[in-house]
Amino acid sequence: MRVTTRASRAKNGTRRAGLGAKLLGVGVTTAVAIGISASPAAAAAVNPVFVPGNPPLVCPAGAEGFTIDPPVDTTVPVTVDSASGDVIVDFSEDLLQVSFNTTGNLAIRQVTVKGADDANRYIYDANSTPQSFPNGIAADTGLVAPINMGGNPPEISNVDFCVIPGDGS
Repeated sequence: MRVTTRASRAKNGTRRAGLGAKLLGVGVTTAVAIGISASPAAAAAVNPVFVPGNPPLVCPAGAEGFTIDPPVDTTVPVTVDSASGDVIVDFSEDLLQVSFNTTGNLAIRQVTVKGADDANRYIYDANSTPQSFPNGIAADTGLVAPINMGGNPPEISNVDFCVIPGDGS
């Protein structure tokens, strides 16, 4: 299933440029700007699995999948079996991180974050590390694409979600 979203930011990067213009417009000093950008990033609940290349959307049995492309903040209504709700997706201003949360009786089983030439796959199941999520997870933050060949985090180009019915709690 391909998801069409309302763009909350232009694909050409004008949202990112808009932040710079706002900082300049209010006269924020360089020292303050550096302090803001150096703040620590949130860590994901599980360790990602590196996936080379541009992997297709593939979900485990019983999961419904969708792709966010281009990366825009959005809410996606999802129904899996008799469970329904929304998956709310939020990207950082610099497009280096993505976070999500669910409503209703849904859980996320897997998220694949693509950037540059490769992807990171976050799998929320009984074998997850450092924590176990046998029934998926309702929310996570700080998901990133793998570091690129230049040693830098790339902008996220697209994200795949695999959704399962939640455990009802």
